Amino acid sequence: MSFIIFKLDCVFSKNLSDTALRVFWTGSLRIAGCNGCCKRWYFTFNGVECKTPQPIDGIVMGGGTSQNIHSVRHIEGHCSKIKKGKVRVGFWVGNCRGYRNANAYTGYVSVSRIFIAEVPTPQS
Repeated sequence: MSFIIFKLDCVFSKNLSDTALRVFWTGSLRIAGCNGCCKRWYFTFNGVECKTPQPIDGIVMGGGTSQNIHSVRHIEGHCSKIKKGKVRVGFWVGNCRGYRNANAYTGYVSVSRIFIAEVPTPQS
């Protein structure tokens, strides 16, 4: 069984320390070749997942080895407490906790987008 590992890095210039980054992914995600599997797509900031207010992620679960469904998905969130300056924003795919590996496809035969914007920190 082969596996596709996906990682995308973008460099964003953050102007202020007291703002948040709003990020989202819109595009095709898929898992295949597995039974009862789960993959997790998530954002990182300078190599680590967001802690404030929480990680920004989404999952896709599969239920059969013959499944081949490509679906447009949207993953969105805000990340606070990031210092101003250059920020490396990453979009990764990995296994969900407690699940074995499976084939993961990101952005297959479709237009997919990552959006990054500096915004005021969301209210609690």
